[in-house]
Amino acid sequence: MVCVIFASYLFSVDLNLSYLIINIPLNEFNASSLAAVAPTISNILTVVLVPFYAKFSDVIGRAEIIAIALLFQVIGYIVQTTSNNFEQLTIGGFVSIIGATGYNCLQSIIIADVTPLKNRAIFISLMDLSHLINIWVGQAIIPYLATPTTWRLGLTICNILVAVGAVSLVTPLWYLQRKGEKALGGRPRRSLSWLWNQFDFVGAIILAATLSLLFFPLITASTYEDNFKNPYSTKPMLPKRIWSDRTVMGAICGSSVSSMMVAMNYTYLHTYLVVTRNIDYPKAYLLARGYQMAYYFIEPLTGFLMRKFMVTRRFIWIGLIIQTIGTILVIPARMPSTPEYFIAASQAIVGLGDGITTLASMVSITGSVHRRDYAMAISVNMVINSIVGSISGAVAGGIWTQVLPQRLEHHVVGEYDKLQVMNNADFVKGLSEPTYSQVVAAY
Repeated sequence: MVCVIFASYLFSVDLNLSYLIINIPLNEFNASSLAAVAPTISNILTVVLVPFYAKFSDVIGRAEIIAIALLFQVIGYIVQTTSNNFEQLTIGGFVSIIGATGYNCLQSIIIADVTPLKNRAIFISLMDLSHLINIWVGQAIIPYLATPTTWRLGLTICNILVAVGAVSLVTPLWYLQRKGEKALGGRPRRSLSWLWNQFDFVGAIILAATLSLLFFPLITASTYEDNFKNPYSTKPMLPKRIWSDRTVMGAICGSSVSSMMVAMNYTYLHTYLVVTRNIDYPKAYLLARGYQMAYYFIEPLTGFLMRKFMVTRRFIWIGLIIQTIGTILVIPARMPSTPEYFIAASQAIVGLGDGITTLASMVSITGSVHRRDYAMAISVNMVINSIVGSISGAVAGGIWTQVLPQRLEHHVVGEYDKLQVMNNADFVKGLSEPTYSQVVAAY
């Protein structure tokens, strides 16, 4: 447990730093308006990867799958660190998200494996508690790393953190797993054909292609319990016993609505704040920190309240209502003339609602299925959230790249470099009046 907590802390530092740093190379490569591209495609990749990780962790082992996932994350960071354009940066991000998705999926599965239901919310919130500390650790050092000359050093530090965390997590997990296998008489041998039959590769590819096109209806296969006719696999990607459980699907729907609000509203928030308030990125990150502070603060409290009252669905509704109110308040808070404390307060309200909904949904999902289905139920939740996230991110990106040029043409008088104005916040801040005010009005 000590190793798990230590690794969780290192991964938390990595997450906070990489989240803050990534806007700098986007700005340097004149690609700020394309910020929604990578998250959208990453969500589509997640749709394929999560069921894969969940199924293979049951078959091959938790330790081996986490090791493979974290290796991908290290390779992705190396590619990003050495990138010289937006395409290379995006490729590195894709490889990195393959690893990060695996770790996030397996972390939830392992917690569900080893914790009783009544204490599960508390354990999940305690694992996330390190984020509450690292928000300020990252904020303190980001001015030295979020610059055009030091962002590569920042990503290198993230890579080192992931590598050290991987060793500290996988080593004891592998030892305990091997010890358990020996006690049970060893692990049964599995062939490649058996693995092919256990996982619906064809279904996963079709689902990812469908999402990528975004013009075809989302089609899910029937299950092997009910007319599953895939000639290549005897098992579906997402079993019917998960889909048919009303409590599980209700919790997933609540979590998806929460994810939709976050994905639509925060893809371009930092760039918007930098341009409209004429501040730097570290200051913009600080203004948006209210969301994360409230999110990680409310999780332990929600966990103890859920343990006391032994209910989850009410907390999902409470969280969604609070998050909706906060999202509505964000609209007037983003106006350039509003006080900064209004921005921070609206972000905090959204974070409170999202934290309550996310934790209650996870406990409700894992508490409604048999132990053998923990991995698959968690993967279904992540798949649906990824689908919603990819669509919401695409909507945000479409609005930004299609509507912003129209608003620029409407507000800005005279000649201006549209590419730079849409993709380089530092360029916008350097514009003279009245052009700068006109660009702010367009934003």
